[in-house]
Amino acid sequence: MKIVVDCRYLGKSGIGRVCEGILDNLNYQENEYYLLGDPKKLNSYKQAIIVEDLTNPFSIKGLLCFPKYLNKICDCIIIPNFLIPFGVRIPVYSVIHDLIFLDLPNITTNGFIDRNIKKHLLKRCVKKSVKIACVSGFTKSRCEHYYPKFSDKFYINYIGLSKDVLNYKNDVKEKQNIIIYVGNVKPHKGLKTLIEAYKMLPAGKYRLKIIGEREGFLTGMDSSELNAEGVEFTGKLTNNDLMIEIASASFLVQPSLYEGFGLPPLEALYLGTKPIVSDIPIFKEIYGDFDVEYFKGENPQDLVRAITNSNSTVCNCKELITKKFNYKQFEETLMCNVVN
Repeated sequence: MKIVVDCRYLGKSGIGRVCEGILDNLNYQENEYYLLGDPKKLNSYKQAIIVEDLTNPFSIKGLLCFPKYLNKICDCIIIPNFLIPFGVRIPVYSVIHDLIFLDLPNITTNGFIDRNIKKHLLKRCVKKSVKIACVSGFTKSRCEHYYPKFSDKFYINYIGLSKDVLNYKNDVKEKQNIIIYVGNVKPHKGLKTLIEAYKMLPAGKYRLKIIGEREGFLTGMDSSELNAEGVEFTGKLTNNDLMIEIASASFLVQPSLYEGFGLPPLEALYLGTKPIVSDIPIFKEIYGDFDVEYFKGENPQDLVRAITNSNSTVCNCKELITKKFNYKQFEETLMCNVVN
């Protein structure tokens, strides 16, 4: 088969890692792959045919500028998101990470027009896709809730850890008194709860590192509330520096109000750092078999309790993690749906 893969998401946080996980595990001898994206980012995939496309997949231009000649020579396209370019005329196999635009529209969309555009694009994806990989049972259930007529298209396909995590040589001998947060700065991530809890901890006991940019901090907080002693914004880090920060910390806190999967706690477990996560359904699904500490979401006092009472050591669960969550398995399940 000749298969297009939309790789324009490489380097774009969570979706970019999923795209990378797919590319690293494709069987390039079995099928002929056309990788759509930035040639510089795709340089290591020499077994495939690179189709240059520097457009942003989240932009209007990115939705309109699909190389239409690919429709004539390829059998299908794999898109690691719900945004299907309007020029696509071949069968689509897509990935849905969450339906937060529908579940929490007031904090994830900018008004009526933006909300309805996203609703239209999601519904278009569901109708146009042959099969849709949902990264968790929670996401699949939300898809079935909103699109019951298309329930036969949805299937669970857990994502995994990137090669950077799997290959990282963890030589941390002693944990630092650091609490770390990894993720974007959108309101549903619960950073307001984390900041409030941190201020309640004994002064000087921990430092709080937020992996991300301070600018554009969308927590619903006044910017002056972020000026707590001991809070550090690292800015964007390289993958290797990110692994060092996670492995060195005492705790990784994920205070999300909503997630489709929630990858940072899994990375922390693999690197030997104790995750403390909000007690939302998705975290119970993904982390129910692992050594994590839960707290009541949006409750800073309970987060303080979890931090204070938790032991920072975690049991070695690498084998269990890689057995249940790995991109080789993700790719095999995806391709089984594509070829069948």
